[in-house]
Amino acid sequence: MARRREIGGGNIGCIFSFVLLLAVIFVGIRVVPTRIAVAELQDFCEREAEQASLPRFTNEAIEAAIYQKAVEKDLPVKKENISVTRDGVRVKVVVKYHVVFDLGVYKYDWAVEHNVERTLF
Repeated sequence: MARRREIGGGNIGCIFSFVLLLAVIFVGIRVVPTRIAVAELQDFCEREAEQASLPRFTNEAIEAAIYQKAVEKDLPVKKENISVTRDGVRVKVVVKYHVVFDLGVYKYDWAVEHNVERTLF
């Protein structure tokens, strides 16, 4: 009988660990793909800003390309949330939107802002 009280002899710790593991997997499945899509949109905004000095990349063309990429990645970006501005030497790309993670018992509202500035050459 004394052996049941040894460390690791109870089932409560095992059950708790298993439930915790399931919760982490559930949150990961809900959050990780969206976080990857947001990072890919950030990279795309940076690439578009770097190419802004080429003649075919007007402000409207950059906005349309960013919007198309956001739709492709299923991100809740609206056309009016994308802003591309230029002065004589710089281009600035700003994309603002909110992503809501529904985690079953909790909804997390993540405010995302991509703010990219590049020098025109």
